[in-house]
Amino acid sequence: MIPDSEENGEKRDTLQYLFTEVGGLRVRYADRGFGDSVVLLLHGFGGDLDNWMFNLDSLAEKHRVLALDLPGHGQSVKTNVDPSLSGMATFVRKFLDVLSVSSVHVVGHSMGGAIAMQLASDSPETVKSLGLICSAGLGPDINSDYLRGFVEAQSQQELKLVLQQLFADESLVNLQLVNDLLNYKRIDGVEATLNALSETLISAGEQTFLTDNIVASGIPVLVIWGKQDRIIPVSHAQNYSAAGGSCVEVEIFDSAGHMVQMEKAYDVNRSLLNFLA
Repeated sequence: MIPDSEENGEKRDTLQYLFTEVGGLRVRYADRGFGDSVVLLLHGFGGDLDNWMFNLDSLAEKHRVLALDLPGHGQSVKTNVDPSLSGMATFVRKFLDVLSVSSVHVVGHSMGGAIAMQLASDSPETVKSLGLICSAGLGPDINSDYLRGFVEAQSQQELKLVLQQLFADESLVNLQLVNDLLNYKRIDGVEATLNALSETLISAGEQTFLTDNIVASGIPVLVIWGKQDRIIPVSHAQNYSAAGGSCVEVEIFDSAGHMVQMEKAYDVNRSLLNFLA
């Protein structure tokens, strides 16, 4: 199947967004760069592919880079979504099948990191390496008040206070960001999907662990974290480094929070490119 508006590689760099169907469900994605090495970017809970706005083009200088709005997010389908991690991982693998991509380096942020690990566990032949940025699934602790607050916030002020927890520099939460997310949350099907996803990520106040199979597989892993992360503690990166041995590299950046790929884009891009080289 040829995705909408794309028939050859020459068009990839000139299109901001593309759309295709995965199992009859509409998906928005970006496809940048060229080459045999393919990097797949998976955003976090309540996010979309624009969370990678400062990373896509830099990574595409050396690799073909794909990013999608996961089901229930952005401009992708909002209903008929399996909100389990295995369901999300299966959807991502089918997305790659649609694009005839057989193997990828997967970079996941927050919930996207958990989906990336699930994909590596379910389809090890598909995942060549993992980049885990402030990832879910590496330890028990998580700010469940943030997840609940994001889902329940109804006003600009309520949502702004929640979103400020994502950044070390709270001034980065502007009115446009708040309004865009309020409009997203009002779309039919979004609240139900977010509630189901939060239940998948957290059980009895703790995260689902996904590390054992990854450590056992020996797959190369780069863990990146913002030292001031208020959603998932930086100690998870440090603990995973000790458990993962020589297959795991860890980079921790000061003056950055949960959205470290935005607050420290240059440093994160450099770390990812060095890891992928």
